[in-house]
Order: sequence, then structure tokens, then C-alpha cells
Amino acid sequence: MSDDDLDPEAFDADFDDADAGKEDAGSKVDKNRRRGFARRSRRRGPARPAISGMRVLVGTVVTTVVVIGLFLVAYFTPLMSVRTVDVTGNSVVAAEEITSAAAIPEGEPLLQVDAAAAAQRVSRIPRVASARVKREYPSTISIAIEERVPVVFTERDGQKYLMDKLGFEFAQQDPPPGLAQLRTPNPGSGDPSTRAALTVMAEVPPYVAEQIAAVEVSSPVNIVLVLKDNRTVVWGDDSRNAEKSETLRHVLTQEGTEYNVSSPSNPTFK
Repeated sequence: MSDDDLDPEAFDADFDDADAGKEDAGSKVDKNRRRGFARRSRRRGPARPAISGMRVLVGTVVTTVVVIGLFLVAYFTPLMSVRTVDVTGNSVVAAEEITSAAAIPEGEPLLQVDAAAAAQRVSRIPRVASARVKREYPSTISIAIEERVPVVFTERDGQKYLMDKLGFEFAQQDPPPGLAQLRTPNPGSGDPSTRAALTVMAEVPPYVAEQIAAVEVSSPVNIVLVLKDNRTVVWGDDSRNAEKSETLRHVLTQEGTEYNVSSPSNPTFK
């Protein structure tokens, strides 16, 4: 054997090459294993989402069927039908008149009750300013109303009519004690003179309102208050009502029969 055959460097090189070959072979095996695992994972992967999607679909269908079933039961059966009609907000209009106008049959399923139509029928009662009808499960219809409140009264052809803050004449009857009379040629919600007078009545404080026997209006800028002791107050238009009221409080302490507060900073009396 020659010295070359015993060369340590050559031996080491051969040894290293062998080890490298082993490492390459091992790396290839590992890569093949990983590829095989990835292929198996891809093959198994879609199975779980498919099962989950099926469960969601089944759950949705079951829920929909249950909801539809409950709706049909509520709509067509007497399980949730009208057994009670409650009326609130009325003090003058009788509850029987309101329920009669609403015309909601007892025993009708709540879901079949046309609440808007019932409210509209109730609002046709002259004394009713507004009406709201709603369902209260399982078996009640609630009717809440707001009655018209008289602010003044009018008189024509020997008849007296109560008028609310909007200028609507809602009742033909004698006015309650202390209610002021509106005297104007064409009383009504569309009349500018009427609206001006109602604005004054709505904005003056109680210490003024309780002294007024009548409001005479020939035009929206010519409002005269007739007090219960027959003294008169020239008010002018329907602006600065708070200032005019405060001025009137002071000038009424002076002797006189006619007071003018149309310019509240410069009142006169005689």
C-alpha cells in the first residue's frame, strides 16, 4: 500500500462525502414525509368545513320552520287573541265611546288587528286630539288618547263652541267657568286673527289669563283684551307677550279703564 493510500486528508474527505451523502438521503426522506403528510392533510381538510356547513344549514332550516310555525299559530289561532282593550288618557270622552270607535272585535288574533286604522277611527272623535293603538302580548290592545283642551270659546247664532289651541272647534256646549271668549269675524284654524289671539292666550302667564273675559281681534295686529272688571287692554300684535304681561302687571295698579301695552317699554293708560 502506498503513502497516498494512507493519506489522512483523503480519508477524511471520503468520510465527509459519505456523511454528506447520508445527510442528503435523510433530507430527501424528511422532505418526502412532509410532502406525503401535506397531501394527506389536503385530502382530509375539506371534510370538516363540509360537516360544519351542513350543521349550520340544518340549524337555519329548523329555526326558520319554528319561526314560521309560531307566526302561523299566533296569526290564525285564538292563542294570542284580543281579550282586553285598555283605554288611557281620557277624562271627558267615555272609554266606551273610544272602544266603539276603535271597532276591534274581541277574540281577533292580535297580529290581525290593524292598529293604524283603529287609531285613525278613534281620532275622528271630535274631542280626541290624537290616538295611539298598540298590541300588548299576549292578549291586550292598548289605546292611548290625548283630549282637546279648550283655550277659548266662540259664539254665533246663539250657540257656543269650545276651541282648542289649534283653532279647532270641537264641541258645541256652554264653556267652563272662567274660559275667555274669542270675538273675531271668521274664527277658525285658517284665520290669521284667530291664530294671533291663540298665540297670546298660550303665552301670557296665569295672572293675566285668569283676568281675561274676552279677546277681541279685528286683525292680527289689533288685539284687545277685555278684562273681567270691564277694563280693556290694547295688546297690539302677538309678539313680546312676556314683556307686555309684565308691563300690564304694573300699569293695572294705576287708576284707569283703558291700558295700552302694545309698546311694553312705553305703556299708556287713561
